[in-house]
Amino acid sequence: MAAVAPFHRFERANAAATSAVGPVSNTGQKSPTSLSCPIIDFCTVVLDTDAAKAFMRKLPPAEVLRSIFGVGGSIAVGSVQDRPFNFYPKSAVMVDSTGSVAGRIGLGDDGRMCISLTGQGCQHVTNWPTVAANLERIGGRITRLDIAVDDLTGETFDIQTFLNFYDEGKFTMNGRPPTPVFVDDMGSGKGCSFYVGQKGHKQLNVYEKGKQLGDPDSRHTRCELRLYAKRLDLPLDALRDPGKYFSGAYPVLAAYVIGEAERLLVKDQIINASAKAMVRFLRNQAGTALHLVMNALGDEALEYLMENVVRPGRPGRFKKIPGDLHALVKAQLSESLEQEIYL
Repeated sequence: MAAVAPFHRFERANAAATSAVGPVSNTGQKSPTSLSCPIIDFCTVVLDTDAAKAFMRKLPPAEVLRSIFGVGGSIAVGSVQDRPFNFYPKSAVMVDSTGSVAGRIGLGDDGRMCISLTGQGCQHVTNWPTVAANLERIGGRITRLDIAVDDLTGETFDIQTFLNFYDEGKFTMNGRPPTPVFVDDMGSGKGCSFYVGQKGHKQLNVYEKGKQLGDPDSRHTRCELRLYAKRLDLPLDALRDPGKYFSGAYPVLAAYVIGEAERLLVKDQIINASAKAMVRFLRNQAGTALHLVMNALGDEALEYLMENVVRPGRPGRFKKIPGDLHALVKAQLSESLEQEIYL
C-alpha cells in the first residue's frame, strides 16, 4: 500500500451528496440515528501486577477471562500451547459459540497474562464499565483499544469526508500531518479504505464496511480508531467512556460521538449486507440452474432441492455471527421482500 495525496480521483459522481457531508455540529441537519454509539471493537489487557498474579494463581485462564470480562460460557478457551503470543512464551486460543476465533491469551512463565479480544470477542462483552472496575481491583492495564463509530447509511460521513479533512489539514497535530494511506477498490464495489497515522501508535481506519461485506450498493461506513499504549496513556476510564477518547484523538472526530444506534443495530446492518450478498450469489451462480429445475419438476422441485441440493451448515459470510442466525436472516429477507412489494 502506498500513500497517495491528493485524493481527488476518489470523488464520487454524485458530487452533491459528498459536498453535503460534514460534521454534524456544523450543519445541524444530520440525524444521529444513522450513527452508532462508540463501540469497543478490540481490546488487549495485561495482567502483571502482584495483585493480578495472586488472583490468577487461583484460577485457570478460562475463569480469569470470565471473571474479568463477564462473557459467561459464550467464549471457550483452548488448551495452553507452547506458542508465543505478544512476547509471551505460551498462549491459548479463544473461540466463541459460532466456532470463530475471538482472541488469544498469552501466558508468561512468571505468572503474567495478556488477554486480547478481537472484534469477534468484544461483541460478547455486555458491560465495559464493569470490566474496568474488575481490572482496577487487580491492577490490570490496557495496551490496545479499538473504538469504532459506524454510519449505517453514509448520511453523516463516508470515506470522502475524511479524505477532505486530511486535505484540509484537520489531522495535523504538533505541526506534522500523520501518514495517510488510501486503498482504492478500483471500482470493483468491494470497498475502499483510508488510513491515517501509524500502526502501533495511533491510527484511524475509515472503510466501506457494507461493501466489504458483499453489498456493493451499501453506504455503511466504519470509522475505527486504534490506540496503542506504546506511546499513549490508555487509562481504564477509556472502557467506561470510549467516546471521550475517540473524540480526543483528533478534534474532528468529536462531531460523531453523538450516535444512538447500539451494537445490535450495527449487527442487523451487517447481516443485511451479508444477506443481500448471499441472494446475489445465488442469483448469479445458480439462478438459471434453479429456474430450470423448478420448471422441470414443478410442485416436486422444492422436495427435490431439499433432498439433493440443500446441505446443513452456514455460508462463510455468516459463520462469525452469534445468536439465532435463522431468525436474524429471516427478518432481513422479510424486510427486503416487503420493500420490493411496496416499490
